[in-house]
Amino acid sequence: MAIAAVMTLGAGGVQPAQAAPRQQPPIVESAKRCTLEALDLFADTRKTFSQEASSGGMTEALVDVRDCDFSGKDLRAKVMSGVLLQGADFSNAKMTGIQMSRADARGANLSGVDFTDTNAYGTLFDGADLRGATFENAILSNASFGKFGGKWADLAGAHFEGALLSSSDIGRVCENPTIDPEVRKFELGCRDGRK
Repeated sequence: MAIAAVMTLGAGGVQPAQAAPRQQPPIVESAKRCTLEALDLFADTRKTFSQEASSGGMTEALVDVRDCDFSGKDLRAKVMSGVLLQGADFSNAKMTGIQMSRADARGANLSGVDFTDTNAYGTLFDGADLRGATFENAILSNASFGKFGGKWADLAGAHFEGALLSSSDIGRVCENPTIDPEVRKFELGCRDGRK
């Protein structure tokens, strides 16, 4: 299998091309868009092909729950991989052990959510409200907790004990100024040079 990298020629020589920001499709209102049943659509396909589903390469498998209210719901049997969650309210929802790889949760309210044993590989948590969230033993490789709309992901009271993060992932998470000092030092091992 051949692997190709996109390169551009710039003033400093050959450099990796920057990915263009992904445009979100307009929200299409339907009676079932904000229901638990909507999360079941193409679940097996999204679980297996999360990269294709999240990139827009499988428009038929697109699940869009942006701005929906799932607060307090039991979502432990749901597949959230590749789902558009922007601006949705999932506060205090039960989400332990779910598949959530490559989901777009930018600006979502995920406060108080227990993500223990969740696969959130490559999920965008930028600008999300994650106050009091638990990521114990969660897979967080390539996940992002940065800014969205000028606002940092709020990680006050969040815990990362046993979470799977590479050293470069930890470096990016440690840039977030909202992480509690004890979590920063003892759970993430942030260095002094990083917030």
